[in-house]
Amino acid sequence: MFYGSTTGNTEEAADEITRVLCASTDEATVRAISVSGMNPEKLLDFDVLVVGCPTWDEGQLQSDWECLLRRFGELRLEGKPVALFGSGDALCYPETFQDALGILGTELRARGARLIGSWPTDGYIFETSRGVENGRFLGLALDTDDSWSLTRSRIAIWSGQLLTELAELP
Repeated sequence: MFYGSTTGNTEEAADEITRVLCASTDEATVRAISVSGMNPEKLLDFDVLVVGCPTWDEGQLQSDWECLLRRFGELRLEGKPVALFGSGDALCYPETFQDALGILGTELRARGARLIGSWPTDGYIFETSRGVENGRFLGLALDTDDSWSLTRSRIAIWSGQLLTELAELP
């Protein structure tokens, strides 16, 4: 579990996803790691990546992810399953809601990652998003600013979905 967080919303989500995933498996193999100042090669140490990034300002990556991506160099993630989740604010930024999912998804796919954990757009009110592909978010879309009451249930459902998808991988 790798996350970048400026206001703490994505860090809280990463901690909750970690808690749910650990409670759903018999081992505590999931841990949340901030990408702030991290060497990108650390991503190669894990079989599966869960990646969290808020959409910052108007459709930008959070600064820790921006810095990490600049240091990716020739990093390859061939076939590595990667699940994305993001924090955003659909009410204030309806034209860029969850754009970070699209930015990171594009970058990780270009490096050979296999994205898992897409999420329905039903129940969200926004105009456009680079994080939507084929009518679904590329990962779990959280809006703790405007729909905090749905966050825990969305995390629980998505975490179960991830475990099912991972169990079905060859």
